[in-house]
Amino acid sequence: PPTPSCRLLTAAMEHLELNAVIGFAGTVVDGIILLPDNRSMVFALGSTIIKRDIVDPKNQQFLQGHSDRVTCMALSPSGKYLASGQVTHLGFQADVIVWDMENLEIVHRLRLHKVRVEALAFSCNSKWLATVGGEDDNSLVVWNLETGKAVCGSPAANHPCELLIACWVACG
Repeated sequence: PPTPSCRLLTAAMEHLELNAVIGFAGTVVDGIILLPDNRSMVFALGSTIIKRDIVDPKNQQFLQGHSDRVTCMALSPSGKYLASGQVTHLGFQADVIVWDMENLEIVHRLRLHKVRVEALAFSCNSKWLATVGGEDDNSLVVWNLETGKAVCGSPAANHPCELLIACWVACG
């Protein structure tokens, strides 16, 4: 049976909250983004996205919702939304999360890609999101951000080794 000190430590660990982070791996597509206020930035570290004040690095907020490592991020042109994609295990779907950057809450959790999300891109008017799956998926999906529903999808590559990116043609 666990000792009293072991039970106390276990109880304390159940209530641990992330307080601050230091580090940046640099392996995430668009993994560090300056926000429109020119005072804050967001970057991915593992399964967490950190919003950090540039002037006061101790001022950090955490966007937590991914179950595995973040692989790519994109900020909408309006600055209202941040999208983040992740990797997962073979046979599972990889999430794309759309975050409201004003209140730092999840707006949509989009699930269609298998194993990995490779790239993300918002439309010029921030109403649509294009997502590209990794080599196990090879699909391009366009999402309506008002409803959180996929509006179309298509194979994105003929060969799994092709580099996949997502971008929109300029508006207007």
